[in-house]
Amino acid sequence: MDWYAFHLSTLSAATHICATASADETVQITVPSTSSPGLPTPKPIPPLTHPLGVKAILPIQLTPVGEPLLLTAYGDLIRTYDVSDPYTPELLSTTDAHWFDVTALRLWARRIEKGGKAAIEPWVVSVSLDQTVRKWRLADLVSPPKDIPKSSPKKEKIESGLTAEEEAELAELMQDE
Repeated sequence: MDWYAFHLSTLSAATHICATASADETVQITVPSTSSPGLPTPKPIPPLTHPLGVKAILPIQLTPVGEPLLLTAYGDLIRTYDVSDPYTPELLSTTDAHWFDVTALRLWARRIEKGGKAAIEPWVVSVSLDQTVRKWRLADLVSPPKDIPKSSPKKEKIESGLTAEEEAELAELMQDE
């Protein structure tokens, strides 16, 4: 499981947050207690619940990108959260990423030309038990394109290499079973 300690800009400069992924289907964000005697103890941060055990997290805040985003991976999906306020994190998107469990998430900075100047474009790399490594523009994980229907590798048509005659014969054989 992944864990990271990172700083959120909405908290004091000395505050770090620890995020942990767990097989108990949660991501727990904790803030070290800074309460003084006589002051109330801060309320606990509710966990981010998932339908399956969480195998990987990527706090973008810890990277040079510095955005208050947290990516989590459970099953074959990647979730993107805005954690600028850890007490009320906002689920921004869920992406159908792989055929099998995603086991790692990492940041990849791609150098691009923008307006005649060199710039860095942040990408996320995901690794899966389906034996693939995929890359995603961070901007597309945060705000998936609305006009392009989401597709998953599971749904893509794969060319069989069979002739129409062979396809018909195969279909007939499969109906006999």
